[in-house]
Amino acid sequence: MRLLFKPFALIVGLIASRLAITIFDRVWSRIDGDGIPDPAVREDSGVRAVAAAALQSAIFGATSAATSRYGMHVFEHVFGSWPGKHREDKL
Repeated sequence: MRLLFKPFALIVGLIASRLAITIFDRVWSRIDGDGIPDPAVREDSGVRAVAAAALQSAIFGATSAATSRYGMHVFEHVFGSWPGKHREDKL
């Protein structure tokens, strides 16, 4: 079943990246009205560039985890098998 999950996970990953880009753009435009700073451009503030990178990483990570988890639940509902790992009970 994990082999069947690979194409499904690829589609979910593409959706997650598009969603993360949209969320980051909206959040950054509310925080700072200017465009996203480029760390390679001397005139852009270093603090703004680091803050934007940190926020972007947090949003991408959270969006990726949420969509991956939701995608696994949908896969389990449709195919009846959990595509991820199972935790072994430790007694």
